[in-house]
Amino acid sequence: MENEKRTVDTYEVKHAICMGDKEILFTEDEENSDRPYMVCNCNWDNPLGIEQYFEAVVSADYLEMMTEFTARVTEQIEAVKAERAGIDVPLGTFTLEHCVPDDRGESIENKVAVIRAERLRPECRTADKQIVLVTGGFCSQAKARGRAVYVVYLYSGKESRWNREDILGVVKAECMPSWAKERLQQIEAERQVKQKNQEQVR
Repeated sequence: MENEKRTVDTYEVKHAICMGDKEILFTEDEENSDRPYMVCNCNWDNPLGIEQYFEAVVSADYLEMMTEFTARVTEQIEAVKAERAGIDVPLGTFTLEHCVPDDRGESIENKVAVIRAERLRPECRTADKQIVLVTGGFCSQAKARGRAVYVVYLYSGKESRWNREDILGVVKAECMPSWAKERLQQIEAERQVKQKNQEQVR
């Protein structure tokens, strides 16, 4: 429901900022007179995409906890800046003009696709976070009724899960960056070796 309050245990989330690989939460439990304020981190870095809370600290001092909250947010901002500084590919955003629009009547498995920019946080709306190789998932197939699409990010090689509606389209051949072509070859070679090893084990 729209007005449903988000809670972490007995603490209600008052402020939440996503930045980089974490969400920073400032929470309050009005019934807890000893430790009414809690700051913690949250991420979804697991196969099921379930919220995980960690590095929690509690206090009765509001200013102390707000200082902790803003410090963690600042730390995440600096981490994103450092990550961007180390990226050696163009950071432009891929849009519909770079793609063949997604058609649910067609399979996108083993194709290079683009994640919709609006499905990503503002700091992640860049090509390195958008361009993926679709590796499977029921909804990667044509006319499938499911939602899951499994992908590998071409830039980082990390695996992830998205829904089919999060896919903007398949990258047009003429719009494929040279770095993406190189990474695609590497990833496909790695997948072939992995598949061969699995077959030998059987």
